[in-house]
Amino acid sequence: MHAEAVRDDATPSKEGLFRDESHPVKCSECDVNYVLHYDNEAEAALTFCGILAEEIVTARHPDHAGNVVLDLVALHRAQQGKTPVVWSTRTSLSSLLKKKPDLR
Repeated sequence: MHAEAVRDDATPSKEGLFRDESHPVKCSECDVNYVLHYDNEAEAALTFCGILAEEIVTARHPDHAGNVVLDLVALHRAQQGKTPVVWSTRTSLSSLLKKKPDLR
């Protein structure tokens, strides 16, 4: 699982990565532009990669390296031991007890 943000004047650190210009990454301080490059395994987390890359690029302002490699393997390992959170909504049935049936 590999993804990185690559500045226009730089080349990716690995060959064979997909270039995705539909998820632009830029420094919010100075508007330096990067393009996301990723492999097949990282494609499912593309939106997350874009957000993470933009946060890292902005945090490193004004020192903008040619490549910002995202360590997705370490993030994946950190999540493996955690219990997944499942959200559900509860419907209150108390209003049904107060309701009177329609008699005709």
